[in-house]
Amino acid sequence: MLTIYRQRFAAAPTPMAGLALGIASLGWCWENTGLFAGGAQALGAAIAAVLLLILVGKFVLHPRLLAQDLAHPVVGSVVPTFAMATMVISSAVGGDMGAALWLLAVALHLVFLVTFVWHRLKDFRLHHMVPSWFVPPVGIIVAAVASPGGALAPLAQGLLWFGMSCYALMLPMMLYRLIFCAEVPDAAKPTIAILAAPASLSLAGYLTVIGNPSPLLVAVLLGIAVLMTTLIYLAFIKLLRLPFSPGYAAFTFPLVIGATALFKVAALAGQWGLDTHTREQLRVLAGGELMVATLVVAYVALRFALFFGPQRKIQPGLAQS
Repeated sequence: MLTIYRQRFAAAPTPMAGLALGIASLGWCWENTGLFAGGAQALGAAIAAVLLLILVGKFVLHPRLLAQDLAHPVVGSVVPTFAMATMVISSAVGGDMGAALWLLAVALHLVFLVTFVWHRLKDFRLHHMVPSWFVPPVGIIVAAVASPGGALAPLAQGLLWFGMSCYALMLPMMLYRLIFCAEVPDAAKPTIAILAAPASLSLAGYLTVIGNPSPLLVAVLLGIAVLMTTLIYLAFIKLLRLPFSPGYAAFTFPLVIGATALFKVAALAGQWGLDTHTREQLRVLAGGELMVATLVVAYVALRFALFFGPQRKIQPGLAQS
């Protein structure tokens, strides 16, 4: 019996942390509708916590698998979603415990980032780059979105500017790689959806921790965020035809954070005194993105449940996923 449980933990795919991030963020995003009074955020955080605990069991029982994942050019780039999901959960926890969990998640993310950079610098190849490479350096901006504030506010702002700077430096290189280098392998193609995340995440983080945001920077980030999200909507025509893999988790968070950023812009528009029609357009657009994100997260969660559920027989190859 113990051997069976060890095998099941080993079979848990590391990209499931990305699904946990998407679910936790989705619950939080639904709070913008004013319908749940914290219930949606708590439910999303609870489900995400269960998924993360499964991965904790995997890495505690099989630390060798974590080392293998961190060394992998694709899987290693999504390992930090574990820390990002923990940051979002910390916001639901709140109080001193939430702040402590946030600090732990930030430290863990930085460890994952340094490890990822170290492995990639040892054997850098431009064609190895995939959009999930944005996750370790830019994903740290989730710390700003989930910041507990107070004495930790300067740290959150520093992480925001670090992540945004990395995005500005990496975006031209990533676009060059995607346009002029070899096609992204089928196994890594789901990570293309991550292209929608950095601009939206930067915008959401910026509006969370900056008290007097620049209208120009907000407009630039909003334009890029909406453009990238639209492109990924179109890309889904082909991406959703790919055979299911744990990489489907990459479809979730980018869509959720896009809706979150739009809700924040809509709230800011009210503070800036923009006309009612403009504010309503922003909220309708945010609501539309939230509905699409909800459908995609539900679909991906269902596919994970069917593929990795308890009824499925253990396959040795899944331990390497």
